[in-house]
Amino acid sequence: MGARIPPDFILLCCGILMWLSATYLPQFGFNAPYRFVVAGATLLCGLVIIFSAKAALARHRTTERPDRRSLLRATTLVTNGIYNHSRNPIYLGMTILLGGWWLFLMNWISIGALFVFVGLLTKFQILPEEKALERIFGADYRRYRSRVRRWI
Repeated sequence: MGARIPPDFILLCCGILMWLSATYLPQFGFNAPYRFVVAGATLLCGLVIIFSAKAALARHRTTERPDRRSLLRATTLVTNGIYNHSRNPIYLGMTILLGGWWLFLMNWISIGALFVFVGLLTKFQILPEEKALERIFGADYRRYRSRVRRWI
């Protein structure tokens, strides 16, 4: 499971791509009432999910790093708290952050970067992580996977 591109970097690149789309293709922009309030609330929601997930991992003294070396050293499968609702709450929070950024930018073209983010993350990060976790935790992970959805 070689995480060649860190998820944070993918998030940053997709956020920049969204901004570039909104800046250089303004004809696809739109406006909505309370856009800043809704965008801010969405961004805050994403941050709360990310920090809740990271706090749960810290409480269980396990890694939050998605690279192969760190993942293979994992000794605890976290399945409670926010991990009882999503197997990937950090990635879910990142996706919600990008959704909030899209709401702030209000440009139809820029939403494409959100779909690119989800696709890249799923193919190159989540699927390899799931295989590694099944190898490490076996039946416990399979039970968890059957009970809790990948995203929400």
